[in-house]
Amino acid sequence: MTQQDKFRDTAVGSVYEQIDAIYQRAVARSRRINAPLTAVEQSLLSYIGRNPGCLATDIASAFSLNRSTVSRQLHDLAALGLVTAGDDDDGQARRGRPLHVTEEGADRLERSLAIHLEAVRSRLDGWSESELRDFAAALERFNSATDA
Repeated sequence: MTQQDKFRDTAVGSVYEQIDAIYQRAVARSRRINAPLTAVEQSLLSYIGRNPGCLATDIASAFSLNRSTVSRQLHDLAALGLVTAGDDDDGQARRGRPLHVTEEGADRLERSLAIHLEAVRSRLDGWSESELRDFAAALERFNSATDA
Protein backbone atom coordinates (compact mmCIF):
# COMPACT_ATOMS: atom_id res chain seq x y z
CA MET A 1 0.00 0.00 0.00
CA THR A 2 1.41 3.36 -1.02
CA GLN A 3 1.71 6.37 1.26
CA GLN A 4 -1.04 8.08 -0.76
CA ASP A 5 -3.34 5.04 -0.30
CA LYS A 6 -2.71 5.11 3.46
CA PHE A 7 -3.49 8.83 3.60
CA ARG A 8 -6.68 8.33 1.59
CA ASP A 9 -7.84 5.46 3.82
CA THR A 10 -7.21 7.55 6.94
CA ALA A 11 -9.02 10.55 5.43
CA VAL A 12 -12.01 8.44 4.37
CA GLY A 13 -12.20 6.96 7.88
CA SER A 14 -12.11 10.46 9.35
CA VAL A 15 -14.90 11.65 7.04
CA TYR A 16 -17.04 8.69 8.08
CA GLU A 17 -16.39 9.34 11.78
CA GLN A 18 -17.37 13.00 11.40
CA ILE A 19 -20.60 12.18 9.54
CA ASP A 20 -21.44 9.60 12.21
CA ALA A 21 -20.75 12.17 14.96
CA ILE A 22 -23.11 14.67 13.29
CA TYR A 23 -25.89 12.07 13.24
CA GLN A 24 -25.27 10.99 16.85
CA ARG A 25 -25.36 14.60 18.05
CA ALA A 26 -28.63 15.22 16.22
CA VAL A 27 -30.23 12.14 17.78
CA ALA A 28 -28.95 13.05 21.24
CA ARG A 29 -30.12 16.65 20.85
CA SER A 30 -33.59 15.46 19.85
CA ARG A 31 -33.83 13.26 22.92
CA ARG A 32 -32.37 15.86 25.25
CA ILE A 33 -34.68 18.70 24.25
CA ASN A 34 -37.75 16.63 23.47
CA ALA A 35 -37.68 17.50 19.79
CA PRO A 36 -41.09 17.01 18.25
CA LEU A 37 -39.89 14.12 16.04
CA THR A 38 -37.49 11.20 16.13
CA ALA A 39 -34.83 10.99 13.43
CA VAL A 40 -36.84 8.28 11.65
CA GLU A 41 -40.09 10.26 11.81
CA GLN A 42 -38.33 13.38 10.54
CA SER A 43 -36.73 11.47 7.66
CA LEU A 44 -40.02 9.90 6.58
CA LEU A 45 -42.03 13.12 6.90
CA SER A 46 -39.37 15.03 4.96
CA TYR A 47 -39.46 12.45 2.18
CA ILE A 48 -43.27 12.45 2.00
CA GLY A 49 -43.30 16.25 2.11
CA ARG A 50 -40.84 16.43 -0.81
CA ASN A 51 -42.76 13.70 -2.67
CA PRO A 52 -46.47 14.22 -1.96
CA GLY A 53 -48.57 11.31 -3.16
CA CYS A 54 -45.68 8.87 -2.90
CA LEU A 55 -46.38 5.28 -1.92
CA ALA A 56 -44.91 3.15 0.86
CA THR A 57 -43.09 1.16 -1.81
CA ASP A 58 -41.44 4.39 -3.02
CA ILE A 59 -40.15 5.03 0.50
CA ALA A 60 -38.95 1.43 0.89
CA SER A 61 -37.03 1.77 -2.36
CA ALA A 62 -35.58 5.21 -1.58
CA PHE A 63 -34.36 4.14 1.88
CA SER A 64 -33.51 0.53 0.90
CA LEU A 65 -35.84 -0.77 3.59
CA ASN A 66 -38.16 -3.74 3.80
CA ARG A 67 -41.76 -2.79 3.01
CA SER A 68 -42.94 -4.17 6.36
CA THR A 69 -40.54 -1.84 8.19
CA VAL A 70 -41.88 1.15 6.27
CA SER A 71 -45.45 -0.01 6.83
CA ARG A 72 -44.93 -0.09 10.62
CA GLN A 73 -43.37 3.36 10.62
CA LEU A 74 -46.17 4.78 8.46
CA HIS A 75 -48.79 3.20 10.70
CA ASP A 76 -47.21 5.00 13.67
CA LEU A 77 -47.11 8.32 11.79
CA ALA A 78 -50.75 7.91 10.77
CA ALA A 79 -51.72 7.06 14.38
CA LEU A 80 -50.02 10.30 15.48
CA GLY A 81 -52.00 12.21 12.84
CA LEU A 82 -48.86 13.23 10.95
CA VAL A 83 -49.63 11.54 7.61
CA THR A 84 -52.70 10.48 5.70
CA ALA A 85 -52.75 7.41 3.52
CA GLY A 86 -56.15 6.97 1.96
CA ASP A 87 -57.91 5.86 5.14
CA ASP A 88 -60.75 3.35 4.93
CA ASP A 89 -63.95 3.34 6.99
CA ASP A 90 -62.11 2.08 10.09
CA GLY A 91 -59.54 4.88 9.90
CA GLN A 92 -56.77 2.39 9.05
CA ALA A 93 -54.18 3.40 6.46
CA ARG A 94 -54.59 1.29 3.33
CA ARG A 95 -51.62 -0.12 1.47
CA GLY A 96 -50.78 1.26 -1.93
CA ARG A 97 -52.44 4.58 -1.23
CA PRO A 98 -50.83 7.99 -1.82
CA LEU A 99 -49.21 9.47 1.26
CA HIS A 100 -49.49 13.10 2.34
CA VAL A 101 -48.20 15.05 5.33
CA THR A 102 -51.00 16.48 7.44
CA GLU A 103 -51.05 20.04 8.73
CA GLU A 104 -49.96 18.73 12.15
CA GLY A 105 -47.20 16.71 10.50
CA ALA A 106 -45.95 19.74 8.59
CA ASP A 107 -45.99 21.84 11.78
CA ARG A 108 -44.06 19.26 13.78
CA LEU A 109 -41.59 18.74 10.93
CA GLU A 110 -41.01 22.49 10.70
CA ARG A 111 -40.38 22.73 14.47
CA SER A 112 -38.04 19.74 14.43
CA LEU A 113 -36.07 21.07 11.47
CA ALA A 114 -35.80 24.49 13.13
CA ILE A 115 -34.22 22.91 16.22
CA HIS A 116 -31.65 21.07 14.12
CA LEU A 117 -30.96 24.05 11.86
CA GLU A 118 -30.32 26.24 14.89
CA ALA A 119 -27.79 23.71 16.16
CA VAL A 120 -25.99 23.75 12.81
CA ARG A 121 -26.20 27.54 12.65
CA SER A 122 -24.58 27.88 16.07
CA ARG A 123 -21.76 25.49 15.09
CA LEU A 124 -21.07 27.55 11.97
CA ASP A 125 -21.03 30.84 13.86
CA GLY A 126 -17.83 32.67 13.03
CA TRP A 127 -17.24 30.89 9.73
CA SER A 128 -16.55 33.19 6.79
CA GLU A 129 -18.81 33.28 3.73
CA SER A 130 -16.06 31.57 1.77
CA GLU A 131 -15.74 28.77 4.33
CA LEU A 132 -19.51 28.25 4.36
CA ARG A 133 -19.66 28.16 0.54
CA ASP A 134 -16.77 25.69 0.35
CA PHE A 135 -18.24 23.46 3.06
CA ALA A 136 -21.70 23.48 1.44
CA ALA A 137 -20.19 22.73 -1.98
CA ALA A 138 -18.13 19.84 -0.58
CA LEU A 139 -21.21 18.36 1.12
CA GLU A 140 -23.29 18.76 -2.05
CA ARG A 141 -20.57 17.04 -4.06
CA PHE A 142 -20.36 14.24 -1.49
CA ASN A 143 -24.13 13.72 -1.43
CA SER A 144 -24.52 13.86 -5.22
CA ALA A 145 -22.14 10.94 -5.78
CA THR A 146 -23.93 7.84 -6.96
CA ASP A 147 -23.90 4.76 -4.76
CA ALA A 148 -21.62 2.01 -5.93
